[in-house]
Amino acid sequence: MSYKRFDLNIEEILEHWDVSHAIREVIANALDEQFLTKTRDIEIFKDKDGVWHIRDYGRGIRYEHLTQKENYEKLNNPYSIGKFGIGLKDALATFYRRGVKVFIKSKFGDITIDKLQKQGFEDIITIHAIIYPPSDPNFVGTEFILENVNDEDIEKAKDFF
Repeated sequence: MSYKRFDLNIEEILEHWDVSHAIREVIANALDEQFLTKTRDIEIFKDKDGVWHIRDYGRGIRYEHLTQKENYEKLNNPYSIGKFGIGLKDALATFYRRGVKVFIKSKFGDITIDKLQKQGFEDIITIHAIIYPPSDPNFVGTEFILENVNDEDIEKAKDFF
């Protein structure tokens, strides 16, 4: 299967963050997307295998969303939680550090994370998003599928709101 490596340019950060902080960022992005697109409520649920899902029904995440930049749509909206794309990268780094397996699904591609050599600098290992063709090109929204997350982490993350 073909894939592309997207360097998040992160080694290790946010030692003080736990999994609930990372989940908070994912929920915040889902809530922002729900609000901005006026789509149905986000879903947060645990499946029969004990794997947690956070899903919105918006436009779908693209690899371009993995860069840090001002989001003018969010900046101009006083109700948006996020503004710059920093929270998502922080969340992915925290998930990796804390041993959470991440699978992100949208119509634009499926995304996982791994630590790999930085292109052109083999002595530096950074976290990369691994972007695959979409498993479902008709998928609506974005779904984060998180393994190795406990119920307490989800509840703590929800309590931030």
